[in-house]
Amino acid sequence: MKKKPVAGPFDQLEELLKEAGIELGVEDKKSPPARKTLPEPQTAEPATDEALFQQAMEGVSRSSWRHFPIRTAPEPSTPLPDGATQEKQLMEAAVAGDPALRAPDHPEYTEGWVGVAAKRFLPGLRDGIYSIQGQLDLHGLDREEARLAVEEFVGRMSRFRPCCVKIIHGRGINSPNDRAILKESLQRWLSTRRLSKHVVAYASAPMNDGGVGAIYVLLRSRF
Repeated sequence: MKKKPVAGPFDQLEELLKEAGIELGVEDKKSPPARKTLPEPQTAEPATDEALFQQAMEGVSRSSWRHFPIRTAPEPSTPLPDGATQEKQLMEAAVAGDPALRAPDHPEYTEGWVGVAAKRFLPGLRDGIYSIQGQLDLHGLDREEARLAVEEFVGRMSRFRPCCVKIIHGRGINSPNDRAILKESLQRWLSTRRLSKHVVAYASAPMNDGGVGAIYVLLRSRF
């Protein structure tokens, strides 16, 4: 004898829902939609040099060479004379902080003495330790006028006592061929018999008192 199946708690659920007018949704047994896959990025072909150049030149307008001045080659600089070159180098060294520029370092420096014993006075003249008792400026004088002025000045200053004087002769920068005519002549005049009897020694003035444009002359008394 077969047993009747035991009714479960949901056996009458379907009839109750029908009576209530409620329909249960039916699952869509269709297969779920396939997922959309993104297209694989396409590998760009390497750009050519021409394409890269065109890309770099976008927005650049063409211009004519006529809008720009023509550059000319610089004129060759005139080489300086040997003396001017050395002087420029000495001045640059002084500005750079090298040892102080002294008159004996200059290519135009000059000195001389009368008699062997007089040479010992040169260091004092170079360093300017002697006080200056008189000064003569030869600027504006021709050669003969300058000679007469020097002879009169030296004779007058050495009349009573030994002394040190300063004679400004210039450097001949404005003279023909840039020759220091008065400077060259002055050295000869100081060595003549007429003046050498008064002269002990002479040397270019220190750089802070005229430098190679002037000369210190140490004079002895003629009495």
